[in-house]
Amino acid sequence: MTCLQIAFAIFCLLSIQDVGCKGVPRSCEDVLSHYAGTVFREGVYTIDPDGPGGVDSFQVICTTRDDLPGRGVTLLPPEDGTNQQHYKGPGNYTRYASFKYRLTEEQLESLTRISGKCRQFVRFQSHLAFNFHSSPWWVSRQGWGMTNWGGAPTNSSKCACAMQNSCDYQWGNCNSYMTTSSWVVDEGYLDDKRYLPVMQVPIRDLDEDGEEVYLLVKSLECYGGVGAATEKTSERCQCSLHAEDRGTTPGPLLLQLPDLLYGQRQNDLSLDDGNKIVRVTDVYPQFFQTKKRRQMNKASPSTTDVCVSVLQQCPTDCERLARLALGSNGSTLGDLVSSGGMKKPRGQVMCENAEKTFPPPGRRILAFFKTAPECRSVTSSTYVFPHPWTLCCNVYSFAYNQVVKLYNPKCVRDSSFGLSALFG
Repeated sequence: MTCLQIAFAIFCLLSIQDVGCKGVPRSCEDVLSHYAGTVFREGVYTIDPDGPGGVDSFQVICTTRDDLPGRGVTLLPPEDGTNQQHYKGPGNYTRYASFKYRLTEEQLESLTRISGKCRQFVRFQSHLAFNFHSSPWWVSRQGWGMTNWGGAPTNSSKCACAMQNSCDYQWGNCNSYMTTSSWVVDEGYLDDKRYLPVMQVPIRDLDEDGEEVYLLVKSLECYGGVGAATEKTSERCQCSLHAEDRGTTPGPLLLQLPDLLYGQRQNDLSLDDGNKIVRVTDVYPQFFQTKKRRQMNKASPSTTDVCVSVLQQCPTDCERLARLALGSNGSTLGDLVSSGGMKKPRGQVMCENAEKTFPPPGRRILAFFKTAPECRSVTSSTYVFPHPWTLCCNVYSFAYNQVVKLYNPKCVRDSSFGLSALFG
């Protein structure tokens, strides 16, 4: 007899020559597999993505989707439901729609980490109100400002219509970018699981009569698995590059690097970019030859040996990943990389992500790391390069509320740099 825990109750499915229970399922994929050969019933189930000893188990809705045949889909709706929200002027120029999910950040992270894909449908309908012209467009579960909308790549400053060359205005990347007397819509799935679910959406240009916005943020949907590689890992190191701000908190996000996944052996290390997992040496064969890992004492008697090991490795591994990703000299900020379907200098991508002006002499680039889940989100930072690495960004405003963020590779002070770089 095979047993399955469902919403704190134990139900048993008849099976031949099988006794005992397998415990709490990790996801709705596991729930669906228990119903193999029988009729699956949508409902509330208890899941435990990281298993015994990790974060507490929690309740979700398990269902299926016509566009995802054979998949058990984990649904996590906002606390206040998925009803469309209505905003209209006159009133404050900017309003904020906030969303809560009854889970801790660690529980959300455990769900997205073991899921192959996660997505969340968003729709923005506006009348006489222009949006998506300043950061942020929405706020991630980490509290980071994001600049893309459903159907467009992360921080691409685009909506779905720009990816399909179908925006109502040829000079805009979203339909809602311009003030228009007709209703316009931007909609699609946000699908970068590293940042989901949506925690907040700013709604702008609502200070006058006639300005209206309808906002819809649906449930987070997670499905599939990331493969056998996750079974071998016990901890991960999240690494990102930020501009240096005063204090100890990360400044503006410049570049998100893949997560480092640690296995049981010393050099059992993989990279997870949110879509696939590969061994680090398959991408960077020289990874373990670049720098010795630093050592540290055990943080406290309650810290596990696995956590101590990762804390010893994570800071330097994050630093070496940044070195290998960016290269050993400043010229690599000019290297062309893919972003939003276009080739751009890496420095340009960083400036667009930062959404701020960094005037000469620029802002230093730092690598921040965060360990999860056993180490309970221990956060610290390390300088990436021994020599002063800086980033300069110029921000220009044009007609029709257009804003252009431009990478300033030589950190020149001449304000005419922007026009010459744009138009030659």
